[in-house]
Amino acid sequence: MERLGERIRKRREQLEIAMNVMAKGVGITPSMLSQIENGKAFPSLHNIKHIAEYLNTSVGALIGEMDLESQSPVIRWEDKKLIKSNDQGASMYLLSHYHSIHMAEMYLIELEKNGNTADLFDNNRNALEFCFVVDGEIDILLQDHSYRMRNKDSIYFYSSELKEIQNKHKNSTHILWNISIINKH
Repeated sequence: MERLGERIRKRREQLEIAMNVMAKGVGITPSMLSQIENGKAFPSLHNIKHIAEYLNTSVGALIGEMDLESQSPVIRWEDKKLIKSNDQGASMYLLSHYHSIHMAEMYLIELEKNGNTADLFDNNRNALEFCFVVDGEIDILLQDHSYRMRNKDSIYFYSSELKEIQNKHKNSTHILWNISIINKH
């Protein structure tokens, strides 16, 4: 995000668009566009979207979504990203670089003692999911069936089948979670 203005300027220059022409096309003043390009002002999400459309690129490309991935495919443990947590003792960490064209995502789910995954997952996506219990013990509810899973057990299912996961272990439990998108819309 820190290089947003630089990316906008480079793309505008690559397309050989004058600053005042682009500013008018996006609906901001040339002065504001200059401040954005020089890192002295930060555009609203609404303006970033309009700038991306005008430059025939994506918001992700402008904010540097691919920067880390292009530098290194490695994600260090200390650099994992907390995606979501709930009040029931569950935390979800992204273990792979995100990009809109990727068809799979890898997560680490950490469940505290007696924790559960309420409100952690989006069960409306069209995906296959695979989970591997790294340590601990969980009960996973799929449709109307509950499965007790222990250390090093794994399970594969459709996203829509998942109802809940509960930690039944005396300590925190860690689960590797892979979500593979079947069909992107």
